[in-house]
Parts: sequence; C-alpha cells; structure tokens
Amino acid sequence: MQRLMIPARGGHLAGLNFGRAQGPIDLVFLHATGFNALTYRQLLQPLADRFRVVALDLRGHGHTMLPARAAFLTHWHPYAADVVAAVRQLSRGHAMPRLIAGHSMGATTALLALAGAPELAGALLMIDPAVVPPTWRRGLLLPLAPHILRRRLPIARSAGRRREHFGSTAEALASYRGRGAFKTWKPGFLDDYVEDGFAPQPDGSVRLRCSPAWESATFAGHRHDTFAALRALRVPARLMAAEKGSTTTGLLPMIAQAAPAMTIETVAGCTHFVPMERPELVRERMIAMMNAS
Repeated sequence: MQRLMIPARGGHLAGLNFGRAQGPIDLVFLHATGFNALTYRQLLQPLADRFRVVALDLRGHGHTMLPARAAFLTHWHPYAADVVAAVRQLSRGHAMPRLIAGHSMGATTALLALAGAPELAGALLMIDPAVVPPTWRRGLLLPLAPHILRRRLPIARSAGRRREHFGSTAEALASYRGRGAFKTWKPGFLDDYVEDGFAPQPDGSVRLRCSPAWESATFAGHRHDTFAALRALRVPARLMAAEKGSTTTGLLPMIAQAAPAMTIETVAGCTHFVPMERPELVRERMIAMMNAS
C-alpha cells in the first residue's frame, strides 16, 4: 500500500494505492460519509496481487486537504468533481479505470461522477448507495432546506453532535468497538477507520478529521439529482443493497425504472455496512466486473 497526494485547486486530494504503483488503474473506490479510504483496507488489499486499486479520501475526510466549509455544502457535486479531476490526473497517458465503486455516499458520488464524465470508468458498482426519494426533490431545492435538514434529519442531527475529541486513539477505539453501527464489522475495519479518521494533536489527544459539521452537512446536502444521473448511466452497473436498514429501502423499483440495465441484488443478512460485513462477496463482484470490462 502506498499513500497518494494528488494536487488540486486549494490543496490536495489524498488516497491510497494498492498493487502496482504505476500504469492503468483497474479500480477506483470511494468511501461512505464520515469514513476514509483506509477504512476499506481489509476489502481492497487482497486485490493488490492482481489489480491496481486506488481509494480516495473525499473532500473533508481523511488526509485530503481541500476547503470544506459546511455552510456551503448543499449537494455532492463538489465530491464528484474532485473525483473526476483526480482520476483524470492519475490516468494521464493510460486507459481509464475498468471500474469505479463506492459505498453509501461514495456510491452516489461515483454515479454523479460518471454522469458528468461518462468516459471516467468502464463500469460502476454501487454498494448500498445513499439515495433520497425523488418526491423530496422539490422541497430540497427550497432556499433553506439543507440548513433545516441539518437540524431535523435524524442522521444529520446526530452527526453534528458527534464527539470530536478523544484523549487518545485507544480511547476512541474503545468508545466505538462493539457499539452502534460498528458492532457488525469484521476485525480490522474499525482499527483502520480510527487510524486515518483521527488527527493527532500536540497534547497527545486525537481529533476527528471529518468534522461533525461537515459530516452533518453531507448527510443533509441532497440537492444533486440522483435519478437524473441514473437515467444518464451508459456503462454496465450493479447495485448491492443491504437487506436490513438499507439506504435504498422502498426505492429499488424506482432505481430499476431509472436504470433498467442495472443489475440489482439484495445481500441477505447484511446491514448498510455490506463491505465491512461481507468483504469477500464485494470482492467477488468487483473482480467479475473488472474482468468483464
């Protein structure tokens, strides 16, 4: 594994490279809201003997250093634009990636990136993408909607109240292990999330790299049109939906109608954290799609 720093306007986008350091990229992977690229090391590292994999820290997350002003984040197009610029830069002189994949917000960001740059990758894998009903769209476009959602949408409100500081990495790990969303994760994922999710402070304490305000704004910022992006999809695509607590609950028929060529599967027994619970299955899907593209 090698760390990447990709120059961008206002700073740099950080990432991880698994496998060979040069040549065409086979897979680009994008993380979920509040997480970082290293969170998915247990999923991606086993691919490194056959494929070149690049996982990015999105704006406001991990080691990426780009402006992240929560008050101005009302949609996910800035995330998508960052991804398009980074992939083009990394792929200069080579073929574009065979596959772009993502989890939750990362899945939707991958879709938006492809909608704006159809040549970006040969295929798309969406792992329980974050989607809101199309009936919300008119309300989301009202002037104060994102700011109201930060206060009223439960997941956004909860994110905004997250504990930001811990006395040490060990204390942060202890506070999360076996609790809440983390209790179903396979070994290693939580340790990797905390490693890059917290920045060491001069006094020995640690602080969240993705600020609660930015995480909350991301959860509330849905002015992008996911269903228009689905209708614009022109590459082979697959959606892996969680059986329990999916962010696509009730929306799969509408997604299928918008993107009829997309393969949709429901992963039995899984929560929203499919990559952390069934990494071997996600890898199988990735390998099959890369080999087919």
